[in-house]
Amino acid sequence: MASKTLKGWSEITVNPTDASLRQFRLNCRQCRITRCYVNGRATATQHTDPYQNFKMHEASTVHQYHQYRKKLDTVLHDPPEHELVINLPSRVKIEPVEYFTPGVQHSSTPKLPTGQSKTDSPDAAASATTGIMTSSLLTSRTDNSPSPFAPLTIRIEFVVENIRDGFNFVGCDLGDMRYPHAYTTHSPLPGTACGLFPTLDGIHERWTWELEITAPRTLGDISKGSLPDTKDRKGGANAIVNGTNGLPNGINGVNGDHTSPDEDVDETLDDDSDLDIVVICSANLKDESWSCTIADLAKVDGDKPWKKTWKFEQTMAVSPQHIAIAVGPFERVNLSEYRDVEAEEAMGIMIVDVMGYCLPSREAELRTVSARVLTRYKALDYMFKEFGQYVFQSFSLCFVDDLVCDTTESASLVICSNRLLFPESLIDPIEPVTRTLTYSLAAQWAGVHVVPKDWSDTWVIVGMAYWMANCFLKTLMGNNWYRFNLKKDAEKICELDIGRPSLYAQGFQVPIEPSALDFIKLKAPVVLTILEKRLWKVSSSMVLHRVVRKTFLGAIAGDLKNGLMSTQHFTRLCEKNSHTKLESFFQQWVYGSGYPRFEVSQRFNKKRMIVEMGIRQVQSSETPAARVTSENFMQDAMNHERHVVVGPTRPVYTGPMTIRIHEADGTPYEHVVDIKEGYTKLDIPYNTKYKRLKRSRRQKERAAAGAGVDVSIDAHNDDVLLYCLGDVLQAEDEVVDWKMEDWSKEEEDKMAQESFEWIRMDADFEWICTLKVNQPDYMFLSQLQQDRDVIAQYEALQYFSGVKESALISSIFVRTLMDRRYYWAIRVEAAMGLAKCATAELNWIGQFHLTKAFQVFFCFPESSVPKSNDFSDATAYYVQKAIPTAISRIRNVSGACPTSAQRWILDVLRWNDNNNNNYDDCLYIATLMKALANTITITKFDLNNDFGYEDEEAVQTQKESINEIERYLRIDKWQSVYQNVLSETAIEILKDWIRSGIKDKDPKFFLSYTREGTLDSLRAKCFECLVELGAMHQPGFVKYMAKVMGSDPSPYLRHRLWKVLGKGLGMIALGSTKPMNNNANPGFGEMTLVDDSVDMSHERRNELAKETIAGAIKNLKEELTDNEAFKQALWTAATSPDIGLIEIRNLLDICSLLYEAKSSLVVILRQKAKTFKCTHLGNCKIVIKREYRDWYASRSQPPPSSRPAASSTHQDSSHSHNSTPRSGPIKLITNPRSRNSSGSARRLKAERQSSGPTPRSTPRSTARSTPKQAAAAASSSGASKASSAAGGTGAGSAPRPTKIVLKLKRPLPQNGDGT
Repeated sequence: MASKTLKGWSEITVNPTDASLRQFRLNCRQCRITRCYVNGRATATQHTDPYQNFKMHEASTVHQYHQYRKKLDTVLHDPPEHELVINLPSRVKIEPVEYFTPGVQHSSTPKLPTGQSKTDSPDAAASATTGIMTSSLLTSRTDNSPSPFAPLTIRIEFVVENIRDGFNFVGCDLGDMRYPHAYTTHSPLPGTACGLFPTLDGIHERWTWELEITAPRTLGDISKGSLPDTKDRKGGANAIVNGTNGLPNGINGVNGDHTSPDEDVDETLDDDSDLDIVVICSANLKDESWSCTIADLAKVDGDKPWKKTWKFEQTMAVSPQHIAIAVGPFERVNLSEYRDVEAEEAMGIMIVDVMGYCLPSREAELRTVSARVLTRYKALDYMFKEFGQYVFQSFSLCFVDDLVCDTTESASLVICSNRLLFPESLIDPIEPVTRTLTYSLAAQWAGVHVVPKDWSDTWVIVGMAYWMANCFLKTLMGNNWYRFNLKKDAEKICELDIGRPSLYAQGFQVPIEPSALDFIKLKAPVVLTILEKRLWKVSSSMVLHRVVRKTFLGAIAGDLKNGLMSTQHFTRLCEKNSHTKLESFFQQWVYGSGYPRFEVSQRFNKKRMIVEMGIRQVQSSETPAARVTSENFMQDAMNHERHVVVGPTRPVYTGPMTIRIHEADGTPYEHVVDIKEGYTKLDIPYNTKYKRLKRSRRQKERAAAGAGVDVSIDAHNDDVLLYCLGDVLQAEDEVVDWKMEDWSKEEEDKMAQESFEWIRMDADFEWICTLKVNQPDYMFLSQLQQDRDVIAQYEALQYFSGVKESALISSIFVRTLMDRRYYWAIRVEAAMGLAKCATAELNWIGQFHLTKAFQVFFCFPESSVPKSNDFSDATAYYVQKAIPTAISRIRNVSGACPTSAQRWILDVLRWNDNNNNNYDDCLYIATLMKALANTITITKFDLNNDFGYEDEEAVQTQKESINEIERYLRIDKWQSVYQNVLSETAIEILKDWIRSGIKDKDPKFFLSYTREGTLDSLRAKCFECLVELGAMHQPGFVKYMAKVMGSDPSPYLRHRLWKVLGKGLGMIALGSTKPMNNNANPGFGEMTLVDDSVDMSHERRNELAKETIAGAIKNLKEELTDNEAFKQALWTAATSPDIGLIEIRNLLDICSLLYEAKSSLVVILRQKAKTFKCTHLGNCKIVIKREYRDWYASRSQPPPSSRPAASSTHQDSSHSHNSTPRSGPIKLITNPRSRNSSGSARRLKAERQSSGPTPRSTPRSTARSTPKQAAAAASSSGASKASSAAGGTGAGSAPRPTKIVLKLKRPLPQNGDGT
């Protein structure tokens, strides 16, 4: 760990199937092979490390990206090429054996070379601290049939020194204050596991494993490695609190590391040096032993060796990508103790142990996060009962720093980011963290045990895992949470699925883009959910549950060969279990893209007593065009450059739809119709005999019931009394106090004539679509108040938010907000709707309702002073956060927030009291800060306008608001909160103010937070703010950002900066990096002069062109093509030796997007000659002769138009008149003459002076020039000019020159030595 080195050996047992086998081909990257044996005999190997080939010559520029990309493309494809070739020794023979003999069954025991024992293996060497031994059974057969030949054992000893992919060391650098630990960073991508040990790398290569891992025994033993003592790092082995970045909760502010005095640090270091190192692996721990060799005796303290070996065994066949390792001073927490006795008895012998591992001092957070989800809420037990046996013996979670993604799933082990940990006093992270960890658990079934057969089948595995997680979360968080999030996901799909490839086509690009994988994670589980609904309608059983269970059972029994799941196999399983054809469904939702848009019209026919309904699909004409945004610009641009073609929108979607009509008696009648055409006309029969109750009478009955009056005596027998939600604030004094409005007399009469309450389309959520139903307002009100489905309530609120504001709609919203029986998310949506009703025309009724609701819920009686915070009720907490956010969205006619609203939010923030609260209020304060900042706008009255007054209150309130936000920024700097949320929020606010022109730009303020030592998420946020403020045009910042992207030790920060860079390029392409003009939008009462004589058509065309991806790319090229600073910075980051393959590919994607490829190869001639003669032979061949000139001979004057080849620097010439065939350009650079040969130079100078002056046009010797000055580009014209210039000189009596022939072929040779 001190030297960040891996040294190990791998033993692979091979079962030959052919006697003519002579070579073994394996994947091996980053590794340096030291020795190799086959059956104990040394053998020759051929190893080509692709990482050593990722080099470009010193004179290369960003225009040679395509040469770099060709080197990368051979690595990033599936299956990856084999880098290691092992020859079978001549003395080792492949011998046939009898089946099932004892010798064959036990012949897989590893054989060591003669005279070598396991204790002498390289993992015990003094120069390394971590060793890896892998033993796997490789076979070319998919079945388990025995091999007809005796197995062979291959032993490969290797060293991994410069690790760029697959493994990450944290806290091992000098000055890093975190606890030292290391872990694997595998992903399902091809070629990610072979960077740690030789193997066959592929998600389909699955075997059993045995692993031995040797590491330091304690934290203090790390200093006994090859590097200097870790105490020189001043706290490198300790962290003050929570083990992240050396600060409480892993936070560093603008001032860097707020460490304790040096003596405290040293004292803490001495205490932490005794912490034991723990090794966690994706296998079962079998043994632990001390490890010490003769070379280590000098470093032994007393009788205890300083290294320890852990032995693991994985009996289930898994792929190399699903073998994970973590090494560090982790604390072990048994999470199974939270499982109750009844659950243990129900599981019986199938009970699975759940373990958690975290860095020191974070055990409480680990118990808060993991224990709730996995054991206390019985997630593992639920998965086992619903979806089949858990195939591994245990399940572990390990939390580490600097992990790029939130979780990395492997066999029985999930490596999680410390960003997921949070204290028990927080409420907001509970839902997202629970969902993330539940998915990681479900991935043990779908993702590790069962894997996709092809990359295009990724949607099946990802969708299945998220669907399983959602099934558990439905039982944990309730049906309202499940359906509301399902509706939200469907809305986001409708927003994103425009011009995108289908779910199946998302896997065509290997490796899959992160944005494409995020889209799969979003859409795939929703598609499986609507499939579940449709299969339930067909067979009246849980078909999808049965299909999933059979999938996992088939993988265990061997029916699903090698655990590979394909889309076709999944389709056949669903059709077989449901006894129905599903070809149409999969063609629409899996192989097709887009979604339907429905417009529904309805009318009640009294004569026929039917409901006439028409359903029209309008997606072909009304689907909006895909918007180009800065966030998705890079993905859209790369799809455009790769010519990704998306099929046209389907004109017709088919399938069943459930229509639920709530008739006059309140009884819902469901009708399942089959949508087959673009327009479907329906005649739905009517069933109810009762009359519809008048709303005014119903409201009186509710009010009387609320007052305790019995109204059953006066009730008519033919009326049905219905009570519903939203029936609060009905008393007369409440109506007056709250300024409530009700339906008019005409509207009540019209309501009385209706024959049904409301109509629900797609009541069972069987479609991902948009629905526009034509029904009156009062029907939507009935749907909001009487329908128990949270989706129906949400759709009703969406309708009211889209119609014209009125006092009646505000009354509807506030009654929904005040009714505690509604789901909290519905109440939050109602609060947001009230902001739209706060207008001057309505006398700011929406603002009045919001402030009064907050006063009733969270303030002292008859006062506007808030009570002390009490977040024990999570529902009230979310409402308390939503009301200030809604008030901040109120705007007047000039677009500014009223001063009264701004003052109200400022008072709530100032009077916030959290002394008596058991929960932390940092996230609540961050919400108030955002709300307060949202009220400060640039659109305001001119202080010296014609009205002759100054709004002093508005100016003073704005100043106080800015000071209050800056005060919390200073508070978080010295008393840090959870993940620096206050600093991150304040920085985001200041960035918005600068862009709006409210505050002056101060780049130094943001740059101070980008220093190493600050929390990585806060550093990334500051980089993002600087990019949005236009810093991409500053050469110094571009160079600094590229330096961080290419050399920062945190892969998480580098990943975030890549996203920031893509967003910055999108903003430049869309022209949104310039600060907003304060005078662009005149305020109320101001005059605007429009000059019709000015032609604005050109500017308008440019703005419209930027709205398309082609126009945005064109604008980006115009902005950055000639930016030399950006070119150099981008190329420096792309050629950095510290970044991984995916990072290189991302940077090269930007190069290919911006710059033109120019083939160029610099050739340095190691010849000590004064003059060269270059002749272009054609067909990419150039002859270079070494010449010795006779300086006394007369020289012919060359034509004025010709130039020496040594001074030509053009790569392409468009003015060549030579008939020489065109070839790829070559630059020739000669070594400069040594300065020691001064005697010969003086002698030559004297001779030249005696012979007279040399003509100016005579080519001079290139030996005096530097390599850059002597470079010559030999294109079709440049080479011919060089040949003609050199051909005019005579060789005199010089000896016969040496010929150097350079053959430049297409494609260019990819050499790794810089030539």
